[in-house]
Amino acid sequence: MKKQNRAMELYRFISAAMILCYHCHWFAFRETETAFRGFYLFVELFFILSGFLMMRSVRHRVTAADRADPAGATVRYIRGRLRQLYPHHVLSWVLVAGIQIYLLKNIWPIQVLQIGWPELLLVNIFGFVRGEYINIVCWYLSALVFSSIVVYYLILRCEDTFIKVVAPILLVVCYGTLFDRAECLAATILFTRYAPHLGFMRGLADLTVGCLAFRAYEWMEDVKLPGEAVLSTLLEAAVFLTSALYMYRCSSRYDFLFVPLFFAFVISVFRGRSVFTHLFDNGLSAWLGRQSYAYYLNNIVVIYPYMYLFPESNIWAMCWFCVPACLLVSVVTGYGLKKITW
Repeated sequence: MKKQNRAMELYRFISAAMILCYHCHWFAFRETETAFRGFYLFVELFFILSGFLMMRSVRHRVTAADRADPAGATVRYIRGRLRQLYPHHVLSWVLVAGIQIYLLKNIWPIQVLQIGWPELLLVNIFGFVRGEYINIVCWYLSALVFSSIVVYYLILRCEDTFIKVVAPILLVVCYGTLFDRAECLAATILFTRYAPHLGFMRGLADLTVGCLAFRAYEWMEDVKLPGEAVLSTLLEAAVFLTSALYMYRCSSRYDFLFVPLFFAFVISVFRGRSVFTHLFDNGLSAWLGRQSYAYYLNNIVVIYPYMYLFPESNIWAMCWFCVPACLLVSVVTGYGLKKITW
């Protein structure tokens, strides 16, 4: 297995750009426009990919000592993840707060910490402050951290039991609850009377799907399928392009059906047999993939100023501006963070 799959890095960045288009729809045009309204589903690809890589990390990096101390190993894993992601989160949060205080003037400085402390500490999925937010998109990072704690610990505790027993139960309970309470995956970031947040259940379920995808990939690793280059090329094109076309206009309870499609997509890309994998396996893809988390967290950093400066704009002009602008902001902030010792 390759140490790094650079084609998947490109897909991850494209997914982040599509999520930005969804946020343009949500923050500026959800009352008047249907374009991009289903692109929130690419968050599922982020979660599933994280679960896949988590299981790969367990297989290749976890030692017998780690399995003997699952709690300690989990703490070390999460600490490493936060060391990588938290600086980007804090910087994007500060930038959005500054935009709201000094540009939009819709919040007082004293309110920033009153409203935003759960986001800053990444505990916002538990609904300590309801209905108010600074950088709401960081719900994903909060859900990722806490669901990763649960899944990683359970894997180390007893991997076979998790895969064969716990994982199927988690999927039924989590997706069943999400379907029953929200009827679609988009409505899971708003706090409900359930604790913890439904976004946590979304992350928990999707990470579990990613873990199962790795186990399926591992099982298939030495299997040679006739005509796989053609089949995998068609599969990846069908999943990514038809998903995007469907989600461009549609958003409904059927969005749960995209989870197994992304499951198959991730396995196919990591097997590396398709034309796209060879075409996109390059340094540019790897570089773009490294920007994806900062890109996601900086969505509102570019959306709010655009809405302020161009209130009469349409959604297409907004997306054409914000997609490259967010990349520029992410590159600059990422460079700045490298100069800081955390």
